[in-house]
Amino acid sequence: MNVLVDFTQVPLQRTGVGAYAENLVRQLPSLLHPDEQLFLLLQSDEESVPRSLAGRDNVHFIRVPSRVFRNRMLLMLFEQTVLPVIAATRRIDVLHSLHYTLPLWASAARVVTFHDLTMLLWPRLHTLGRRAIFPTYMRFAWKRADAILFVSESTRRDAERLFPPSSKIRAVAPLGIGSEADIPIPAAGISEELGKLHLSRPWLLFVGTIEPRKNLVVLIQAFDRIAGQFPDCTLVLAGKLGWNYEPTLRAMAASPFRERIRHLGYVSDQTRRCLLAGCSALVYPSLYEGFGLPVLEGMAAGAPVVTSNISSLPEIAGEAALLISPESVDELAGALRKVLTGGLAQELRERGPKQAALFTWRRTAAETLAVYRAVCQARRDSARRGKPGR
Repeated sequence: MNVLVDFTQVPLQRTGVGAYAENLVRQLPSLLHPDEQLFLLLQSDEESVPRSLAGRDNVHFIRVPSRVFRNRMLLMLFEQTVLPVIAATRRIDVLHSLHYTLPLWASAARVVTFHDLTMLLWPRLHTLGRRAIFPTYMRFAWKRADAILFVSESTRRDAERLFPPSSKIRAVAPLGIGSEADIPIPAAGISEELGKLHLSRPWLLFVGTIEPRKNLVVLIQAFDRIAGQFPDCTLVLAGKLGWNYEPTLRAMAASPFRERIRHLGYVSDQTRRCLLAGCSALVYPSLYEGFGLPVLEGMAAGAPVVTSNISSLPEIAGEAALLISPESVDELAGALRKVLTGGLAQELRERGPKQAALFTWRRTAAETLAVYRAVCQARRDSARRGKPGR
């Protein structure tokens, strides 16, 4: 079996989808049988993945000029014309598209990952371009892909509710936590990293892209409600500016406690781990998540977690987080008070790592590989019955 994973749409600055993509392809080679090969289609300036997989005999890299992927129309044209040719010439059996879209035709079995259904459920949270393109691709993928992978049961249920019934392969491969989460960061290392940021305890932390879906205006309003009671507490937002970030920046500027609200921008993995290890709580009041990787990372780091009671977040958090209605400023403010006072924070610190340990990238890769093998077997069975696959 030859598998081609299309890694070209993964940005160099990894967020949730990027973390999924990188950790999936890092884990797959160690799980492959001797007669199975992994091909990775990469942008020419992608270095992290080739470096981590150097020397693997069962991994092969195919480079494409990065400039192709800096233009949305060129990217779509590449996916529909060049990608199927690459799959055919390399005798690929399974083509895995990591981010909703897939070629309209390919000689290989097509697998596509759905991360969430916000473009159908919450279209106002996306740009006009994404609203115009992605729902059409997702409906096509649902109908024509040999298999669809979901990152949570919640996302699978949403898809089954929104799309027509289907007998094709639909599987869940949850996201995970890397092995580095098992290695505590020394207190001195945390202090040194935080010193560079001129940050002192206590602080409440949000990690993620600054965009409407993350519901940060409500978080800032909730912080305003409790900041007077906790005069030393800072609210820290760690994440790059995304689409329609302006309302969040306006809310920060309008806050009477704006000098205690810090936006750090995109931070490195090491800085993020230090922030999680030292925070008083990770606060993630998102309006919808296909998975919610920061919640898992926060629990793994032993941070008390406050998150929303909707979409996939209760599925990920289990009994190890404080769940709130994301549209209620009062409820979120009350939760922040709870984690900043009393014994609840310590309970959550103890529960979090146990819950996070249920999710590993090796499990993600193993369940994904099972789908690759299943679609190959389905094609072989179809060919034996005299009904070759598309």
